Amino acid sequence: MPYIRNGWYVAGWADQLGSSPARIRIMDEWVAFYRAADGTPVAIGDVCPHRFASLSQGKVINDMLQCPYHGLRYDKEGICRFNPHGDKTIPPRARVASYPLVERYNALWIWMGDRELADPELIPDLDAFDRPALARSHGYLHVRSNYQLITDNLLDLTHAEYLHPFLVPEGAAERTRLDVRQEDNTVWSMMWIDRQEITPLFKLVWDNTETHAQFRSHTMWTAPSAIAIDTGMAKDGENEHDWPTLPSFHLLTPETENSAHYFWMIGRNRKVDDEELGRNIHEAIHNAFTTEDEPMIARAQENMNGADFWELEPAILSSDKAAIRARRITQKLIREQTAAFSA
Repeated sequence: MPYIRNGWYVAGWADQLGSSPARIRIMDEWVAFYRAADGTPVAIGDVCPHRFASLSQGKVINDMLQCPYHGLRYDKEGICRFNPHGDKTIPPRARVASYPLVERYNALWIWMGDRELADPELIPDLDAFDRPALARSHGYLHVRSNYQLITDNLLDLTHAEYLHPFLVPEGAAERTRLDVRQEDNTVWSMMWIDRQEITPLFKLVWDNTETHAQFRSHTMWTAPSAIAIDTGMAKDGENEHDWPTLPSFHLLTPETENSAHYFWMIGRNRKVDDEELGRNIHEAIHNAFTTEDEPMIARAQENMNGADFWELEPAILSSDKAAIRARRITQKLIREQTAAFSA
């Protein structure tokens, strides 16, 4: 399957990479991660070219990853620098891929394509989650579907009434107003519900006397697969960000054609010191993803029976506009990338 390789993807949460190596599969490739002595994260191919052992099962010695099978050591460039056997000659094929890796916003960002194009300034802006006034938590979910089906799901939140009763109550879809905008490789899907009764989720952070408010959920997708959602409730005509908000980020990384890594963050601007509330909100969001979104999307992937999305000639609703634009941009970027590789 073709992927947008020239782009930054999250390979893991930085606070979960300690002294022991780890691995993840990205775009059908196994990648090993470890930290050098100074704490710098390193990403190289995980499969030793000698007998195909996983380097991530080895250990770090002198900033090199030692194969657990025969002791070959690979540096951060993926080059074998030490062979303990015989005359200690290093075979020319004793090397693995290496990948640009940047630690930012408590995430490990990896670039799977042309190293010369790996500009850290292209990493999506997640500065909102560095604000001291915002309480935050993060999680991970392995999804049994193509990552673009998850993007479809997040760019059309009208499904929430039917799939997430804790987040959006019954009758919301019919009262939803939508607006879609696009600028270059970024798509916005803006959603409002007027005079909405305070939802079960927002009751956890509600600190006003109003029983109804304008509900919003504004989604921004940036290629290749970073999604920010600004969710809140506010009184009409007032600064919506002065009212309770639950911003979130959804960072999708393709694992294979039919599976993906889903890294997410959720924040709140109310009761930021209430740790129990934080745990409750985190668990509510985790449950929505794990028990509602993921099974639905995974079954949809199964029902596609290996066919391409467009081959199935899907019925398109007006609420699909943002998701369709994201798919078109993805197709365009893959075509451009393929043309550049073949030139």
